[in-house]
This record gives sequence, C-alpha cells and structure tokens, in this order.
Amino acid sequence: MRKATFARLGAISALVGLSTGCGFEKSVYDIELNEAELSAVPFVCDNGRKGFTRAWEVSAKQRWTITAGEHGDTRIEVPGYFRTQLHQVPLDETPFIVNGTSSERGPFQFVGLESFIEDDTGSGTVVQRFVIEGDSLEADHVEGFIDLRTELMDANFDTPTCHYVVSFTGRRVD
Repeated sequence: MRKATFARLGAISALVGLSTGCGFEKSVYDIELNEAELSAVPFVCDNGRKGFTRAWEVSAKQRWTITAGEHGDTRIEVPGYFRTQLHQVPLDETPFIVNGTSSERGPFQFVGLESFIEDDTGSGTVVQRFVIEGDSLEADHVEGFIDLRTELMDANFDTPTCHYVVSFTGRRVD
C-alpha cells in the first residue's frame, strides 16, 4: 500500500514538474528609448537643482537580451555604451552585462555600480539601474526606465545626488 502511494505521489510530482516548465530562461526585446528624453536627458538633484543635460550618445533603437542566472537571478545584456557611461572607459561594441533581481515577479531591476576618485577634487559613486515594470520577463511588451544616479563629493564635501531618467518601451522578439 505504501509503495503504491509513494509511486502515485512520484508520478504526480513528475507531471506537475513537466506542466509548470523549467521557469524563465531567456527573452530578447527590441527596445526603443524615449527620443525626446534621450536628446536632452532630464535630471533632478536632492539639492533642488533640476533641468536637462546633454544627449546620451546611444541609439534610440536597441536589442536587449535578458537571461536567467544560476540561482534564480537574472542578467541583462545592453549596448556597450552603458559600460562607458558607468565606468568612464573608451566606447567599444562589446555588450555590457548587468546583474539583476529574481525572475519570479516584477518590477525587475538590473543594477551596475561604480565608485571613483577624481585626483584631489573629490570622489563619487555612479549607479545605473535598468527597470522593467511589469510582472513577467516573458511578456510581449515591456516598459520601464533607465535611472542613472550620481553622487559626487567635491573638495568642499558637498554631495548632491542627481537622478537622470530615460524611459523606454519594448517588444519581445524571442
């Protein structure tokens, strides 16, 4: 009797496992950044300063690949421009891979972080977040924003934090 019960439970578990699939693995999206925001990136700082900064030198139309990590996490592959923006290195065509949150439920965030020292004039931190709003990384359409946050300390120990935001929409292609 026990063997039959365990056999049935094993068969049910196998069917449930097959019917639910293996979970999120990969999605590819054609992304379109908001061109108006991209050409004059809006920003706001915690010291009250706000306005628009120079255009980001990146194409408004991009392809982003999101993959599952090894431990329920995610990764996003975006154009190399974003590595240049974060790490202040020469631009190349190598895609930039940014680690993200769990693939279980949204909103989803992918975060890059860089700290630096500028000679004797100060130091700073740059945080780059790619945020996909929604409940699934397998949706046909996505929307969200890129948030570039800078905190720069000058020689007078003034440390305003500024946020630069560009929104996007996307369509799944794979």
